[in-house]
Amino acid sequence: MLLPDIHGRKFWKEACTDISGYDRVIFLGDYLDPYDFEYISVDEAIENFKEIISFKKKNMEKVVLLLGNHDMPYAFRDYYEFSSWHCLHSSMHHDEISKLFEDNMKLFGICHVEGNVIFTHAGIDGGWLKESVKYDGDDMNEISVALNKLTSDKYGLLKLFKITRNRGGNDRYGSCIWTDLHNMLSGRSMKGIESLKQVFGHTLQVFYSGSGEIVYGNAIEQGNLKMIDTANAYELDTEKFEIKSLRYKGAV
Repeated sequence: MLLPDIHGRKFWKEACTDISGYDRVIFLGDYLDPYDFEYISVDEAIENFKEIISFKKKNMEKVVLLLGNHDMPYAFRDYYEFSSWHCLHSSMHHDEISKLFEDNMKLFGICHVEGNVIFTHAGIDGGWLKESVKYDGDDMNEISVALNKLTSDKYGLLKLFKITRNRGGNDRYGSCIWTDLHNMLSGRSMKGIESLKQVFGHTLQVFYSGSGEIVYGNAIEQGNLKMIDTANAYELDTEKFEIKSLRYKGAV
């Protein structure tokens, strides 16, 4: 099961009522910093995050928690010093949230491989992988090891702090927690890793109907890329690389 950006939303709860039929349950990050238009308070988002941590601890082998761009300033002091201004961030609750990450850091990662599919928060840009990570290959397991090591020191965190102009930065290539969907889909920077089957979130598909109601869009699929940030859970067949929506009424 795949659970894209949370941002305080509770859609994951109904989806995870019974996970016995799944080999893995993968959260793609961004647990805090709720959007104003969804009327979720920061306090509610924090309590929701605590429940996710508890859920992970009860299902250590089955549940995977990845980190997103919104998580990093809370989770790493060095990262906070040069990046908190790039996205929503609760200064008032910073210490409380940081403590939750600090006490549970071993539960989180940057990248995960399952079968023949690789998972990150925003997708792996081939240009960034070669230029910043200094890896010029397409072995998923080697990539996963390299990316998960980036949080171990300040230099690795700086590599994760790569943001293109689409996202308010000045870098040519975005990192796997920041790259923009448009950069990923353009294909210009995917040379060398076109064969990688990737699933990621990061770019919320939300629209306003003619009557002003919020409507969540569908997953975006192109080639070997699937972007599923739709406030909705998904099932994934890794062999066929096919996803199925698990939409629940009122789950947000």
